Amino acid sequence: MAERNKTADVVLKGLLIAQVLVGGAFVGFWLWAGKATIPKHGGGWHDLDRVQDPYSYWFLIIGISFALIAFPIRYLYQGPPKR
Repeated sequence: MAERNKTADVVLKGLLIAQVLVGGAFVGFWLWAGKATIPKHGGGWHDLDRVQDPYSYWFLIIGISFALIAFPIRYLYQGPPKR
């Protein structure tokens, strides 16, 4: 069985921490501004406003929070899947 590479573990943890920080910055800015700018299919940008599109806005906030914040933190605490 191959040995675990400590350098790869450090790099992976650094990338996951960077992902959490970027995700937190996005969510924090979107909450502070009250609107989110997202890319549209086919090109261009679309503004999701908290007042005009409340469900889309909050589902976007929840989805980004899970994808960029919760899952990396869970991975950092539990470690990689064991085979």
